[in-house]
Amino acid sequence: MGILANHAHLMPPPVEGGWWPEGGVDLLLKHLDACGIDRAVVFPPFAHQVARGMRGANLWALEAVRKHADRFIPAGCMSPLAEDALEVLRILHDEGVRLVKIHPSVDLHDIAAPEAAQFYAEAEELGMVLDYHTGPHGTRLALATPEKFDDVACNHPKLRLVFEHIGGRTYFEGFAAILANHRGRTFGGLASVFDPEKNWMWYLDRRELEGLIRCIGAGSFIFGLDFPWNSPDRSRRDIEAIRSLDISERDKELILGGNLAGLLGT
Repeated sequence: MGILANHAHLMPPPVEGGWWPEGGVDLLLKHLDACGIDRAVVFPPFAHQVARGMRGANLWALEAVRKHADRFIPAGCMSPLAEDALEVLRILHDEGVRLVKIHPSVDLHDIAAPEAAQFYAEAEELGMVLDYHTGPHGTRLALATPEKFDDVACNHPKLRLVFEHIGGRTYFEGFAAILANHRGRTFGGLASVFDPEKNWMWYLDRRELEGLIRCIGAGSFIFGLDFPWNSPDRSRRDIEAIRSLDISERDKELILGGNLAGLLGT
């Protein structure tokens, strides 16, 4: 089985004063080839990175991804509290998108805000997967604590959620509890969690990860690239870290794409 990776951010060309690195289509294709990855789920830019806002960012990425349908799977990138959130969510669904990236620290919203409930209900009804950044990111921690994610999962029992970085070292145990509490529809995103030098706050060592997999099951974890912030060398080391775990070959295949394929119906 080939590798299907999650969590590749497609970036518009860098601008003066911009905070993001180069991360266009050609660079992503080279990254996949260098790592032996068959396909990747591609996140659009954030709303403030393009002139046409959230709708424009999603449609721009969708067009780019469709030109490489053999390598890329389109995702969305949204804020649940945006004025046109429900409209854009339905547009994405109608275009075949099944996963939406949400970053509370970028869009600065409380995930448990009552105003977000309608978005969650619509995502649940449409069968969309919500993929969240979790853990410290330089903003108010109270916006997205583990207990709030557990409340979202309890209030929307058919909603499927991915927790990138598994809350980092700060919230690792809290998100482990959520994965166990809602086994089968919540997933831990293994993106940027294998590098103690660059991402110590998100680092999970071998013992912690093997223990978590034995506790909850390999069916609850998804490998992600965090492109373009991670280099091909870093991604290759991450893949090797998963392949070196003391778990079955079948479990490794689930983490390296099987779970994600099942989640998206690909």
